[in-house]
Formats: sequence, structure tokens, C-alpha cells
Amino acid sequence: MKVIVINGMPRSGKSTFVEFCLEELGAWGMEVSTVDFVKELASECGWDGSKTPENRKFLSDLKDLLTNWGDVPYKKVMEEKRIWEFSFENYGISSKDCFFFIHCREPQEIQKFVDRIGAETLLIRRAEVENELQSNHADAEVFDFTYDTEIWNDGSLKDLKDKAKKFLKERGWKRKW
Repeated sequence: MKVIVINGMPRSGKSTFVEFCLEELGAWGMEVSTVDFVKELASECGWDGSKTPENRKFLSDLKDLLTNWGDVPYKKVMEEKRIWEFSFENYGISSKDCFFFIHCREPQEIQKFVDRIGAETLLIRRAEVENELQSNHADAEVFDFTYDTEIWNDGSLKDLKDKAKKFLKERGWKRKW
């Protein structure tokens, strides 16, 4: 399994890039975020799902608390990975050609995935969003890590889709259908 930790500034095109990858991969691709479980808890606390600067800071702070308390966001992502791998093994299919995308912001959290499971790191860049003031440390620290690969989102959606296909192909992806 190829594990890719993806990061970038808000509105850089991370989710769109992964969406294009998943279109190509079909069942051989999955996407999770270290903030998925945090968002579930925040919703139970009344968060309405909006991404205002105040709400982004709330989510970042809540994630920090859960990380410091018991490494919960990391453990939740690893649980999702194990469940997904098991679904392949259960049908006698190898997961070695699968791509598992993890959205993660904080440099120290990204490093955990690199050190513990050999993840590759990917930064999506878009010039027009890189100088915006950020409301929380997670968004502000995006460039405090040295990524394996950087992809510039500097063209059309078709250009980004082509970059996603190229990214997969360079990592050995061949369509299964």
C-alpha cells in the first residue's frame, strides 16, 4: 500500500487533487483526514460545519487536545487504514497497489506517518492562497516541513487532473479495469 500524506494551504486544491486521484483509482484509493474524528466531536458540540477563521482555530485546538491526550487523531487514521486493508485481505486481494491518502497539517504529525509507516509526503501549492493570514498554527505551519513532492495547482482543473494522473503513474499505478 502506498500511503500519501497530503498537505497545503486552505483552498490550495488538496481535496480536488485527491478527488481526481480517487476517480482514477476507484476501489484502490481511499482518503481520510486526521481531523475527521475531530470534526465528528466538534459537531456534537454544536459546530455547524462552516470553515470560518474562528471555527478553523476551534478545530485545530480540539485536535491538539486529542493529540496531546492520547494521540487520538493518529490512532483513528490508523484504524481506518487497518479496516480498509482488511477488506482487501478478506477477499484475497493484495492491497499493495492501493493508495491511502491522509490529509494532515501539523509537521510533527506528518513526521509520525513518515517514521511509523513509511508514508510519502505531498504538498499542493497555489500561489494566490499562500500569503493569506491564518487563524491557527496548523494552517500557518504548512511550510514547516520538507515534502517529498510538491505539485503546483497553477492552471485549469484539467491541468490538475492531469497532474494527479501523472502522480499516480509515477508511483506505478496501472488501471485495474
